[in-house]
Amino acid sequence: AHEEGKPIFMDCFAEWCGPCKWMSANIFTQNDVADYFNKNFICLKKDMEKGEGVDLAQEFGIRAYPTLIFVDADRNLVMKNIGASRNTGDYIELGENALSEEYNLIALAAQVADKRKDAAFMSKYFKIMSGADMVDQDEVSIYFANIPREEWSNDDNWEIIISVVDDIQGDVFQDVLTNTENYRKAQGEIVDQFIDYKIQNALMSKLYSRSPDALEQYQKFLALVETWEFNGKDAIIFGAESARLKRESPESYMAYCYKHVEKYVWDDANQLNNIAWYFFENTTDAEYLIAAEKWAKQATELNPAHHILDTYANVLMANGKYKEALTIETKAAEMAEAEGADASSYKEVIAEIKSKI
Repeated sequence: AHEEGKPIFMDCFAEWCGPCKWMSANIFTQNDVADYFNKNFICLKKDMEKGEGVDLAQEFGIRAYPTLIFVDADRNLVMKNIGASRNTGDYIELGENALSEEYNLIALAAQVADKRKDAAFMSKYFKIMSGADMVDQDEVSIYFANIPREEWSNDDNWEIIISVVDDIQGDVFQDVLTNTENYRKAQGEIVDQFIDYKIQNALMSKLYSRSPDALEQYQKFLALVETWEFNGKDAIIFGAESARLKRESPESYMAYCYKHVEKYVWDDANQLNNIAWYFFENTTDAEYLIAAEKWAKQATELNPAHHILDTYANVLMANGKYKEALTIETKAAEMAEAEGADASSYKEVIAEIKSKI
């Protein structure tokens, strides 16, 4: 690196990492990406769980794979990004930022204190820091505290919000939650998706925490969420509570679903399909299976994909409706074959249904 006057680019991977393998096969084999990186960097690829990779992972804070890092000849980290984007342009942009005297990590750290009111700069700053998993939430709070609230929903600041705002009890998220209509006018339906995603993630993180008081913290947080008003609240609470009950016992989970499915997830084909399949596999209760048939049928009306038709056919079979089941499963197999998918499991079900007729 000293001799050629180039930074070092290192692809940090682990043998078991699927996205790492995909990226190697599909990104760095493309001429435009390969030529750009070979021209501008000394390129390495290191397994972070073997040999010197273990020490390098500790030195550069590598905790997820793939992580792409750029290091100058004096071992200073100048750029870092986690994940395997499917957009080849993202890799070129990452390399350009690493080479930039304005947007590499060292330059960004030196500028941020003086540019906290520059929305365009801060949007790029937080995007880069988010990609590197190096966001300082205090820096996020300082930034938003120093600009007028009416500017929070503009394009640059919205990019910051969706990239780095994780504290859903903090001022920024709560402003989005309280003034959703204003944000929606500026940014559209993505606002509701952002709210739902962040709240759902927060609930599930608390539910699956390894803390000894995880359940207590989850229930406390759930009670708080129930006081908030947002479009997807019922479905998110249903999802969280059904996940909790499934961990406790199949009986508790199925009783909860039986009571609430049609109220909370009647318009969600995937949820209906998954729940109907769970009932098919885990109960012989006639009343439950009749309900599962209703949910599976609704799922096919919302999304008649072959795997959803398969669920419906299996539930029909469980309810003794063999002729209907055969018609639906045959359609599922035909659709799968037409799409080039594996239809062998569907054909096995067809044979099973025929044996019962």
